[in-house]
Amino acid sequence: MPKKLGEDKVSPDWLVSRVVVVILAIMGPVYFFLLMFFLPFQMTPFGDPLYDMLFHFVAAPAIFSITWVGHIFYARFRLSNTVHHFSETTSTVPLRWRIFYGTNAAFVIGFFILPMIIAPIAIISGLIVAGHVFYRIGVGKLGGGKAASAIGVLVAIALCILPALVLIQFTPGYIQVWDSIFQSWTAFWFRVVYGVAQCLVNALSFGAPVYFLYFGAQEYDRGVYGTVYTTTPTRWIRFGEILLFIIFVYLYLPPIPLPGGIVIGFADMSFLFDSLINWLSLGIVVILLLVKKYLGVSDDSTMGSPVNIIIVGMFLVVEIFFKFDWIIVTMAIWLAFLLFAALFVVNYIRASPREMY
Repeated sequence: MPKKLGEDKVSPDWLVSRVVVVILAIMGPVYFFLLMFFLPFQMTPFGDPLYDMLFHFVAAPAIFSITWVGHIFYARFRLSNTVHHFSETTSTVPLRWRIFYGTNAAFVIGFFILPMIIAPIAIISGLIVAGHVFYRIGVGKLGGGKAASAIGVLVAIALCILPALVLIQFTPGYIQVWDSIFQSWTAFWFRVVYGVAQCLVNALSFGAPVYFLYFGAQEYDRGVYGTVYTTTPTRWIRFGEILLFIIFVYLYLPPIPLPGGIVIGFADMSFLFDSLINWLSLGIVVILLLVKKYLGVSDDSTMGSPVNIIIVGMFLVVEIFFKFDWIIVTMAIWLAFLLFAALFVVNYIRASPREMY
């Protein structure tokens, strides 16, 4: 039976999930090269400035990147299916709130998780691949004769030596890396990360009543006319939320110093959020909850689920009542991350490792 036109094409949902996997593969190398650039120490295995610089800024991030891309390529179908299932599972949560949780997850992964686990994973992966190459040479499955076997041996040795050398050089700096991250986090960056997340919460909170008004208008149309004539201008609302977010970030953040003496200038007016903006956002959340409760509205397109509301409230209340207690701020960020991670893990477990359309 001949295929119908377009039957062999990938649906838009599956195409998006594949694009997300490709973006993850690209972001990994960018992150690792930036990580090695910003580390507080430099690995010096050779004692020669040029060779040490190439090893630290080129070889090490290349090893980490190969490991990252290799794992993503190996599990590409499962990751794509996970993204698809994750989107379906969280479809009741508005996209803007999924972005909020994803942003917090990215902060936690970038600050706390990847710097601590990537080196051991790189050496273990290198040894596994090297062992696989040696096995295929030993049982004669590599193909191509002696030349291919010789090249395979050299590749296997390189896969053993380079990750091992990176691990040997990187391990002594683990404590220094962790101490540097911890000091930077408690002294400065937790305020920046929390500030960005809080500005996102405020921008989204201000957008929530606009969504609710259009939802009410649609319900009115449905009740009076039996059909819906009012359409929600989602793109314009999102544009307004993005604009608010940019304004809030500029007002909230302190000046951020970068290597080379560069300073990104922000207004450093976080007191506005303590005295006004957070209270307004919290008031919007409370009023929407009361209105929805009074009217018996079960729609979650504005503020999301009860868990979402609790976490949003934490980001507003922490600033108002606890000021900059880094432990409480970190707990709020990790709570948002854990919710995101738990949903991702559940969907990863149930995802098929085979390609699906």
